[in-house]
Amino acid sequence: MPKTPAPILRDALRDRFRAAFGERLHRLILYGSHARGDATEESDVDVLVVLEGEVGSEEETRAHAMEADLFGPGLSPLSLLMVSADEFATRNLPLFRNVRAEGELLFPENTPAAKHHLRTHSYPSHDTASGMRPESETYLERARARLDTVRDVPETGGDITLVVSAAYHAMFLTATAALNEADLAAKSHKGTITLFSKHYVKKGPLDGYYGSLLSEAQGKRIDADYARNPSFSPEDAEQWLHRAEDFVDTVEAMLLDATPDDDSAS
Repeated sequence: MPKTPAPILRDALRDRFRAAFGERLHRLILYGSHARGDATEESDVDVLVVLEGEVGSEEETRAHAMEADLFGPGLSPLSLLMVSADEFATRNLPLFRNVRAEGELLFPENTPAAKHHLRTHSYPSHDTASGMRPESETYLERARARLDTVRDVPETGGDITLVVSAAYHAMFLTATAALNEADLAAKSHKGTITLFSKHYVKKGPLDGYYGSLLSEAQGKRIDADYARNPSFSPEDAEQWLHRAEDFVDTVEAMLLDATPDDDSAS
């Protein structure tokens, strides 16, 4: 069984961060597998640190310096994420929604009222000129950037596996953008693929080809990243590059065409 954070360790986390940041500590939240109760031996202990005011390198250095002291040999490693209270309150990110939905408050006290406030938070609407959320547009921009970085690889004789991996990640980021537009978020890559197919293929406007393509791309990405001797040709790389571009273009067009009363994107 994985060693989950015991009450004494929860107290240590709370005490250390309160001592380090004082009144700036707005929230300290355990999230992920240890909060859900499905952690494995390999699971990190995920903690979101929410501070009043700006969060910079000084704050991050101070926080990460505590990791080795709090988690020694034989214990699950501590994985910290630091954000400002303003960012946590206003940025409608899938991660933040998951933290609010499943997280355990270490600070302030996890009372029913505090837990209810965490769970029922409403994000302000900051749609862009396109009608999409800024975070969704950022995911799409990152998707296109991933493809741009490998576009010339097949012609220049570079590492073909980079193209296959980038193609999947571009599609994954695009699927994440689509789920974000629908107020949905998954907890894993597999979950994202399943939820995307369920919401936008089985119940939505996309052809089944795109759900299957995303799933197939994940398998190819695993081969590209981890197989001892991945067997991809330059033609394979070109094919996956074109498939990824089509996926990004098609999903983005679907999102831009969506309207507030469109059942497929609500």
